[in-house]
Formats: sequence, C-alpha cells, structure tokens
Amino acid sequence: MHPGVRPILEQLGLGGRIDALASGFHEGIWSEWGGPAHFQSFGSDDGVPWQGFHLWRPDFDTAMLLLAAEAGADVRRGVAVSSIAEEHGAIRHVKTDQGTITARTLIDASGRVRHLARQLDVPYRSRSPRLIARYGYVKGSCPVRDEAPKISGGRDGWTWTAKIRDGLYQWTRVDFNDMANDNWLPTEFQGMAPLSRTRGADVTWRIAERLAGPNWFMTGDAAATLDPTSSRGVLKSILTAMMAGHLADATIGGRLTPLQAASSYHDWLLDWFDKDVKQMKQFYHLLQDATPGMSIDV
Repeated sequence: MHPGVRPILEQLGLGGRIDALASGFHEGIWSEWGGPAHFQSFGSDDGVPWQGFHLWRPDFDTAMLLLAAEAGADVRRGVAVSSIAEEHGAIRHVKTDQGTITARTLIDASGRVRHLARQLDVPYRSRSPRLIARYGYVKGSCPVRDEAPKISGGRDGWTWTAKIRDGLYQWTRVDFNDMANDNWLPTEFQGMAPLSRTRGADVTWRIAERLAGPNWFMTGDAAATLDPTSSRGVLKSILTAMMAGHLADATIGGRLTPLQAASSYHDWLLDWFDKDVKQMKQFYHLLQDATPGMSIDV
C-alpha cells in the first residue's frame, strides 16, 4: 500500500484498525530502473516520514466487510450470480442461486472476473502488449529486503520483491517475452522455500468501452486494468467505488439524471486512465532508453 491510501482508509472508518492490520512499514522503495539502484523516499510532513505498508488480503477484506455491515449493508457471501435483466439500458434485476435481487443501482466490483461486462457483452480496449504478471511467496530470511521493497527493471522484464511479514516475502515478475517458468525465483530469494505454487494474472493495460450505464457502474479492475508498476490498484478500486456511490446517491436523490451520472463517471475514469497510461509509458521509456534492444513497445 502506498502511503496515499491511508487517508482514504481513514475516511472510510478503518483508521483505528490500520496499524493492527498492517505490517512491513517502510519509508520508500529501492529502485533499479534505468539506472543504478537508489532509494526513493515517499516524503514526509513536518519531518514525519510517510510510510508504505502491507495488508494481508484476507484480513483486509474481512475488515472492509465489517465496515460495510456496520454501516447497514446487507452482506451476502457465497451467492452466485446467474444473469441480469436489462431494461432500456438500465439493470433492474439480478438473478442469483438464492433468488432475484432488485436494485436501483448496480456497482460491479468483481475484479478481473468482469461479470457485468460479460453479461452486457461490453468489449475492452487494450493499450499495451499482452503482459502477464507471475507472483509467489517464499519463507525464510532475506535481510537485504527487510528494510524496504525493491523494483528492478531490465531489457527482459521487471521484478518486485518485498518482505510482507516476519519470515515471509513476496515477489512479482513481468517477463516481456513471457519466458518465465513456474520454478523461477528472484536472485535474492534463491534457496528460500516457496510457500505455494507460482500464480499468474493478465495485467495488460485495458479499459472497458462502456464504464457506466443509466443505473450501473464498473469499478476497480472490472472497469480498467494497469500493471502493478502503476502502484495504484487498491487506491483506484476504492476511489472508483466511492465515486460510483456518490453518483448513485445523487441520482437517487434527484440531483442528477441517470444518464448524467453515467456520463460523468465514464468521462472521469477514462481521463484518469489516459493520464496513468501516459505516465506509465514515460516510466517504461526510461527503461527502454537504458536497455537497448528492449522488446516491449508500449
């Protein structure tokens, strides 16, 4: 988690629980991207350094669900969606294995499953070559990674390594030629014990052609995806959901028409995505300039 996420979590009501949930606090990251390795500090306020941190996904998800329930949400887990019913561009009914749910607004936060886009047959527009991120966890000791995470880039790809808990480390690798194998480990983690098999995710830069409709919104990875070097995945998921909630409230309260809300959300998120793509292209070009023959073309 980048330090910028913390004020948002505090705004949502998680402030008092962050320190209990978080681990691996660090004041910056080591970067070896287009030049020698150097430490990049997050910055500070009045001499107090900003700190990034790690959140264990199951604990974080549970805490967020508890917040939703405390706010009055009817949380239903283990419910499978089978289909939706669309009427004049709006979605009124969601059929599940536990009955039909009727709602005034539908917000899709299904991540890379992209359930709503599949149901509505909404295409995605790719903005990069195909990128696959492989990742895994190892147990043991790696003192050089205890202080702060590190990102290293070269002509063949980039690697992220970090300590996330005592005795537990995580790595992510994007190979531009997609040549990485399931037994691959970063050099600094060689000899350490893998905690589980290597996993993978498609992190090709892409965005849905339609991000919202008369009473529905796509948020987070269901709406748009960038690779992890953007460092904003969680932040974007939270902020897109918050924006969708604000616009849904404005529509229900009669301050905006459904089409105005959908257009506002679509334009806002598309503009944000385009700016991120521009910044990431510049970031990758730094690597290309330093590594002649680099094979990715963003």
